Amino acid sequence: MAEENRAEEVVAEVIEEQEAPDLVVTYSPSVISANFDAMEASIRAKVADYEGAKYDLTKDESIKEAKNDRHYLNGLKNEIEERRKAVKREYNKPLAAFEKRCKEITSIIDGASDGIKAQLDGAEERRRAGARAALEAHYREFAELLAPVVPYERLHDDKWLNKSFGEVKAKKALEEKVSAVARDWDTLKAQRGSMAHYEVAERELFRTLDLGSALNAAHPLARATAATGRESYVSPTTSDMALMPFPSLKMGPGQSSRSHTADEFVLLSEIEEGIGIYEKFIKQLAEIL
Repeated sequence: MAEENRAEEVVAEVIEEQEAPDLVVTYSPSVISANFDAMEASIRAKVADYEGAKYDLTKDESIKEAKNDRHYLNGLKNEIEERRKAVKREYNKPLAAFEKRCKEITSIIDGASDGIKAQLDGAEERRRAGARAALEAHYREFAELLAPVVPYERLHDDKWLNKSFGEVKAKKALEEKVSAVARDWDTLKAQRGSMAHYEVAERELFRTLDLGSALNAAHPLARATAATGRESYVSPTTSDMALMPFPSLKMGPGQSSRSHTADEFVLLSEIEEGIGIYEKFIKQLAEIL
């Protein structure tokens, strides 16, 4: 009975992981020998007759002679260059084969690494999608009446999804943006009774999230301009208009980039087009007022 209960001693065999062998390269640095000294002496002797050569290029025969001489010298150079390139091609063949084999082997590593990267990228995409969904949900809860009229994407900032930014900080940044827009909306609503075209201003606020643009959009000048189909912008040459203490509009034919330049001009076709725009603007402004 004692024999049966005796513990049996077991020796575990440890199998060590085989390390990848280092890349062992055996090569012999090549030495290229050539008869450079003899070649140089020969070339110098051949070129000596042409160094400092002068040609009377007013004569056809001299022009022909100059071209022939240059053709001969270029031929000497081409012979050497062709031989040099041939040697270079042969010299580079072992290196090209070596690099090709190295890349074949490292591509095995790349395959495994790329598979891991694809998983990491997928996980990161899912994390960012989840972070955005959380922010959108927080927006709907925090923004209340603003949420139905201003889509979340109008306020979204991609940096909020970065891990380094953090969810708490992202929600705070979103709340600050929402609060700023809400304040502007309240400011606009306070003028509703005295503003003839409040709806126009409100739509512009929701479109641009800019109170100044919203107030301008409701002005008769801005509305009449929009009716002409012309897009308004800040001219690089506002001139005295910038000093006027009342709403103003600068409008003229041609291109603003040409004005006040050395060669400024306006095409007749642009003047004709401008007349039509002026007529449309005045008619629309009269209807608004």
